[in-house]
Amino acid sequence: MNSFSQNERSVFDHVPLVVYQCTQQGIDRNFEFVSPYVYSLLSLTPEQLSQDSKAFFCRIHPDDRNLFLRAWEKHTQLPVTIRLEYRMLGQGNRVVWVQENSVMSQGSVENEMICHGALIEISDHQHIREELQRWDRELQSLTGNLPDIIGRFDRKNRVMYLNRWWDSVDPVPPEKYLGKQLIELGVSQKVAGVFEEKIQSVCKKGTSESLEISHPTGKGLKNFEIRFCPEPTIGGQILTVLLICRDVTDVRMAELAFKDSDEKFRQLAETVDSVFWIWDVDLQQIVYVSPAYQRLWGGDPQKLMNNPFDWLSIVFQEDQAKVENLFLKRIDAKGLDIEYRIVTGHHELRWIHNRTFPVKDSSGRIHRIIGIAQDVTERKKWEEERLKGAKLESLGLLAGGLAHDFNNLLTAILGQLSLAKYTLDSSNPLFTRISEAEHASLRAQDIARQLLTFSKGGAPVKKTVSLKEILYENVRLVLAGSNVRPIFNISDELWPVTIDAGQICQVIHNLVINARQAMEEGGECIIQAHNVTGDGVELSGLGAMSSHAQDWIEIRFIDNGIGISKDNLEKIFDPYFTTKSTGSGLGLATSYSIVRNHGGLLAVKSALGEGSTFSLFLPATPIQEMSPELPERSVKVGQGKILIMDDEIQIRKVLGEMVETCGYSYQAAKDGDEALRNFCEAREMGSPFSAVILDLTIPGGLGGKEVISRLLTIDPQVKAIVVSGYSNDPVLANYQEYGFKGRVAKPFNLVDLSVVLHSVLEKTTS
Repeated sequence: MNSFSQNERSVFDHVPLVVYQCTQQGIDRNFEFVSPYVYSLLSLTPEQLSQDSKAFFCRIHPDDRNLFLRAWEKHTQLPVTIRLEYRMLGQGNRVVWVQENSVMSQGSVENEMICHGALIEISDHQHIREELQRWDRELQSLTGNLPDIIGRFDRKNRVMYLNRWWDSVDPVPPEKYLGKQLIELGVSQKVAGVFEEKIQSVCKKGTSESLEISHPTGKGLKNFEIRFCPEPTIGGQILTVLLICRDVTDVRMAELAFKDSDEKFRQLAETVDSVFWIWDVDLQQIVYVSPAYQRLWGGDPQKLMNNPFDWLSIVFQEDQAKVENLFLKRIDAKGLDIEYRIVTGHHELRWIHNRTFPVKDSSGRIHRIIGIAQDVTERKKWEEERLKGAKLESLGLLAGGLAHDFNNLLTAILGQLSLAKYTLDSSNPLFTRISEAEHASLRAQDIARQLLTFSKGGAPVKKTVSLKEILYENVRLVLAGSNVRPIFNISDELWPVTIDAGQICQVIHNLVINARQAMEEGGECIIQAHNVTGDGVELSGLGAMSSHAQDWIEIRFIDNGIGISKDNLEKIFDPYFTTKSTGSGLGLATSYSIVRNHGGLLAVKSALGEGSTFSLFLPATPIQEMSPELPERSVKVGQGKILIMDDEIQIRKVLGEMVETCGYSYQAAKDGDEALRNFCEAREMGSPFSAVILDLTIPGGLGGKEVISRLLTIDPQVKAIVVSGYSNDPVLANYQEYGFKGRVAKPFNLVDLSVVLHSVLEKTTS
């Protein structure tokens, strides 16, 4: 293959694409020529690429490197043309999508290929592809089953999303509409012009607009009611407009039926479940109401004929004033669209959507008003559940954030206390005081655990413990200051369990709170805990448990309160079910989920007036598997250099003092970019870090999960420890799957950190 001449190379100096000539072996690319535009694309000069054969491969996005290598594997026939799209990392790790077109031929030695090719940025093309995928995921579940046409348009009148089109019930493939104008979808020039005018008006004014059109379809001419709604960004800018197109052909047919024949209208109206009614403007009374008014609402049609506002007596009392005021003002106007509640003849509360449509006579004067009242109770329930879910999700995020910040503060406190304690002799009076402060700080961790349990937590972070002290401490904490007295009956030979102590404490809290609330006049809450075998569980009537574990711990929470009815007993573990006016309905549902995640069972026996017994079963752990805890663990010392990454300056400071106390030197980084830079510089200087400590969450930057992924590409043997204030994060629970060698959950003290550091470094050495 001919090489580029000097004249040919100069041609590419000002062309906005990267032209190159190189030889390639595996990940090595030895560039003989590369055009200057490569600096604009990747922030690499031609000289840097020529001097370092691995520089180009290192700039390929880690997730696309295997794709790149597979494309250049051996081909049976040469030369061959290769076309490939992948991501590269530009300045500041900016992701750049490129398309590479290259001709590959055999080199002078085995496994060496000669390549002539070009790279071009395809950001716009990829952006459209990613938008397509994102909107497909988000909108398919929401709009796939809606009877209405749902669309989204940008400011250039281009279609960004459609669930279906005029006469089809099937979804529209994205490639049929994405980025197209309405006229390309078969809409007439006249109708497309009206649509585009509305879209531009909504973008400019920021308010919704609507229109109604008739449009031919495969099933004939149909009427569509179309609403254009602005979709503002966080900054208030209108970038897209939502289109909701509803087939109102049946409604318009009903209106025509009224004009042509009252009898035809009655035949139509009496077959549907919506309430149709006609108001005569001249007579100022209702002249027709469909049978659904009596059948569904329980109203009296004759009374309505005599008194046109008799239907207001069915309206829910809290809505009556608003509804009456609107109807009196607008009944003879252009139209009314209102939702309110009614109380049916069966004393059932239902939501009604009432709309009115004026009917003009031949002279253009409004002489009748047609009303359609539809039952929308199920839709309102769905909207309320969606709003409730959004609120709970927001509260969960807030709770998780508070717990994270709280754990950070506790880490700084515990770290300083443990450092101060390490310098004192155990006979010093301050040693005892610091130990008590350290214990109090650990108890404060319970608050963070409760917040994390309420927030969206991951898999349990388990360790083997004894439940005896946990039961005593948490039951007394919940019942402190109440008129309910705890009575404990806990076996001295209670087997250990492997649990997430924070989550199980939350279960204990929920069950004891339920017992306390069931005994408003006071009473006794009995806590029993004993060992049972698999056969013992079956005899209790609770069903067979997992076959792989035959030994169990059973904990019973017994109260002599009001009890639970038979109907409610089947629902108490359902999310949002509660009999309390102020309850969220999440306590028992959350507890049930936590216990199931631990491989256990939560069951209840109760009857009205007889109290309740909640039985909690957890798999027992063989005693030999429980590591004996030393009364006072010692600080493990070692040697080496540690890299610390945390966004909180006080955490970086106390971590640094801890590792120095343990005999190590350290260097701190405030975010992932700085940590990666420090790591690479240390390797280049021949003084690599012995281990790295990475905070999992860095607001606005690369966190531990992202950093470990990149570190492993640099050094597959890197010794990394993950640290997080979200103690139930899935990464913390399954840290080894992400490439970490150890974990520490905030808050922790000097001993905790030293033990993990020593363990990670010792295992690697051995």
